Amino acid sequence: MPYDFNQQIIQEFRANRGKVGGPFEGARLLLLTTTGARSGVRRTVPLGYLNDEGGRMLVIASAGGAPHHPAWYHNLRAAPRVTVETGVFTIEAEAAVLEGEERERLFARAVEADSGWADYQARSGRVLPVVALTPRSVSFPDLPEGASPPLHADRLDATLVPATSDDRAAVMAAIRSLLAGAPALGADVTPALAHTGGVPGVWVSAAGGSATGDGVTLYVHGGGFEHTQPALEPLMACRLSEATRRPAFKVDQRLAPAHPYPAALDDVVAVYRSLLEQGVPSDRVIVCGESSGGTLVLSALLALKEAGDPLPGAAVAISPLTDLTLSSRSLDVDDGRDVISRRVAEHVTAQYLAGAPADQAPQSPLHGDLSGLPPLLLVAGTAEVLLDDTRRFAAAASAAGAEVTLDLYEDMPHAFHASVMAQDPPAVAMTFLRRLADWVVESRARGRRGC
Repeated sequence: MPYDFNQQIIQEFRANRGKVGGPFEGARLLLLTTTGARSGVRRTVPLGYLNDEGGRMLVIASAGGAPHHPAWYHNLRAAPRVTVETGVFTIEAEAAVLEGEERERLFARAVEADSGWADYQARSGRVLPVVALTPRSVSFPDLPEGASPPLHADRLDATLVPATSDDRAAVMAAIRSLLAGAPALGADVTPALAHTGGVPGVWVSAAGGSATGDGVTLYVHGGGFEHTQPALEPLMACRLSEATRRPAFKVDQRLAPAHPYPAALDDVVAVYRSLLEQGVPSDRVIVCGESSGGTLVLSALLALKEAGDPLPGAAVAISPLTDLTLSSRSLDVDDGRDVISRRVAEHVTAQYLAGAPADQAPQSPLHGDLSGLPPLLLVAGTAEVLLDDTRRFAAAASAAGAEVTLDLYEDMPHAFHASVMAQDPPAVAMTFLRRLADWVVESRARGRRGC
């Protein structure tokens, strides 16, 4: 592509967090920056790419079918350390030119996805190199001013999980189907323990085991701090029980506006403490929540730490609101792309806080001391207004030394994972469950506390 045309794409890509229009609208692009083999000058080019197993990104040195390799390919052969921008992450990566069977297999996969690669190769008269880009560290250059950088790169495992417009449509259709009627639960709802600290809720076990032996997944539902869906929430607890391989307890926390902060937080803390009182090891508890429930999960970690309680072994927050001052840029950038809006965030925050400060923890988790937290799995969609709430918390927690896994699902809306409750969950929802299950297993295998 001509240099000036490339610059237009680069500028549009950076301004719109990876989205461009024109002939490349809807294409999966990245920006690759290499160091000139002769000049030493840093050069950036937009390229199409494919995702590969293990978090690698694959680019092909097609040069549009020209008979010679592109300049960026020669550059990375000389200096394999490169920078990759995805629109969500900026990644320092190591480039490796693939050879032999691996190159043939992955090029065939590229051709299967887009036959244009085969056309380019035929036109060029050369074997098109396939290059794997392996991430070494991740940063978030477009976070709002004052956001903490991820100083502990080795403690931040960030992944952009690919999805398509068809995946988004399937998610929305699955969620609409749930509004028409909930599938049968099909799980054991026998109480796993004698009490839950005086807080009501539902026990769901889809994996067998015992609370004291295998641990408990404590599930805190979303709903903007003010709504509950009794027919659906046990289904989510069931899916979480399956993925984490232990009984789950769905907390029926008190709701605003009748019960504003700190009522719901007190309920989550009370249930957690009751588990420990009845012999559940703290490091066998996984606390999990979405949306406002994700906020409560992170708030509970800070409240428990402040009180000197043993912390749970791990925590999962999906699409959480972490900064109740509502200063995240995505609240405006992604407004209109998501199923919720800034206006919704303003409403739920005002009702929940009821006059409590928005810039203090634990109610606003981002504003707390994040040192000493257990391993965290943070999940969000890249099209949601709370995207930066998740990214900012991930950066701040990793900067404070926490082990953070950040999964961002391409083009997904707020709380897209709810589609796992459908009778026939879409593929991206099953990817969420698989990644959650793998994270639990990997955490245990690495000897981390918890899981």
